[in-house]
Amino acid sequence: MGAVIGIVAAAILLLLLLIGSAWWIVTRIRASNGASSAAGLGNAPTPCHQYSLAIVARATGNWSKYSLLGSGAYGDVYRGVSPDDGTTLWAVKRAKVITTDFRKEVAQMATKHHPNLVRLLGFAVGGDVNTRVENVLIYEFIANGDLQRWISHDAPTSLTLLQRVDILIGVARGLEYLHSFDIVHRDIKPANILIDSHMQAKVADFGLLRVGEGSSMGSTRVLGTVGYVDPAYCRTHNVTTAGDVYSFGILMLVVLSGRGATVHEMNPGSEPGSGGDQEPVSISRWANHLMAGGMTSLLRDPRMAAPEDIIKRIAQLAVSCTAMPTASRPSMLQVVQDLEALREEVGGGHARARAAARVDAMMVDQQPMRSMDEDLALVKRQFTLESETATNFSSHEGSAGSR
Repeated sequence: MGAVIGIVAAAILLLLLLIGSAWWIVTRIRASNGASSAAGLGNAPTPCHQYSLAIVARATGNWSKYSLLGSGAYGDVYRGVSPDDGTTLWAVKRAKVITTDFRKEVAQMATKHHPNLVRLLGFAVGGDVNTRVENVLIYEFIANGDLQRWISHDAPTSLTLLQRVDILIGVARGLEYLHSFDIVHRDIKPANILIDSHMQAKVADFGLLRVGEGSSMGSTRVLGTVGYVDPAYCRTHNVTTAGDVYSFGILMLVVLSGRGATVHEMNPGSEPGSGGDQEPVSISRWANHLMAGGMTSLLRDPRMAAPEDIIKRIAQLAVSCTAMPTASRPSMLQVVQDLEALREEVGGGHARARAAARVDAMMVDQQPMRSMDEDLALVKRQFTLESETATNFSSHEGSAGSR
């Protein structure tokens, strides 16, 4: 009996060894082929593949300057064509900031999916002691370009108030989603907000993020874009979600006014229109100055029609996002709720205008139909009336001339 038990135990052990060996071999094959998917990088609904650096380089024309879409604080972005089907377009970010835990960060990003975030499709790593170390992220390509294109003075068309509010809500929702995982973007600006074919916003360039254990993370390097960076972050180097809230407040004012993140304003104490010296200041300070002086209407992009009370409320929300101390700022969840409430009012106004137009059209349609004879008679009466009026006017002029 003991011999039988020993044989069974040995067979089970051998089976386990065979299963373990098979698993190890499959893992090695996948690693050598450079094909990681959602199974290896989290339970993402869309696979995030690892590509070889050579394949990604070819997809961008070997990092051709003609494929360059733009540059940011974290890297250069190139347009590429997927080798999988030869038609799908990529936005390939070649990172400037190289991290040792790149794969861990990709694994974190691959599990984050939201309608207002640009989708991560893949990545590539490469380099050795003799070549440049490469960390590459591959995102979906958004054809309508970035928000900067749509709010600039040479934009294809001027965005309406409703479109601007919808875009801001999309950005706020995307940030609120990231913040729910203690993920901080750190570079919110129009160039990092992409606009899809439905004119909806998608937050881009949130790669190489540092996920913290709480609401703040330590860092010794200030990253971001001048005008959008939280002054508190510049002083303390502590990265918090409040820093993103500040940047979003600046973004709101830029979208509302069509101006840049810094503007020129009279020196403090000078009267509006006094012709005092001009100095560049934060758009947040400029907005405060205008609201305090009862000049809220100047915050409105002149290309956009909007009620002054709505402009004022958007500006007040934006300025609250830049408040000091940082603890007094709203969370992105609160910002989303406030913007959605404003959107109901703005959208309601548009809906009422459209409804009134439809009623007017219906009233016209409901006028009784006239026959052709009736139309001719109406024209004849109008012609007779105009002739009589002209005759009377001539007689009146003749009488006046004789006098």
